[in-house]
Amino acid sequence: MILLHVISDNLDQVIEIADYLTKKKLILNPIIQEKVKGRKLSKNGKFETIDQFLLMGKTKSLLFTMIDKKLRKKYPKNMPVLYSLPIVYMDWKQADELIEETLKI
Repeated sequence: MILLHVISDNLDQVIEIADYLTKKKLILNPIIQEKVKGRKLSKNGKFETIDQFLLMGKTKSLLFTMIDKKLRKKYPKNMPVLYSLPIVYMDWKQADELIEETLKI
């Protein structure tokens, strides 16, 4: 099991992705965190702070590649940052729910 992270500069995109992945049973319990601050090195060599939005959702490790492909197809020109973190421990009832409520593979 993994915790999927999607980071975008666009709140509407994050909401759309959360709804899309949930509807397709690719993530469970999406959480959107607003007011995430990122740092970026500008062309003039100075750092600037940028506003970003973070979507987190629990899923199965084996679904990551499918999620990546679907999002690359859906957002070919503005693909958000996508990565995952392993879930090492989880309550057994919640783990069973994750297994039952996400896409069967």
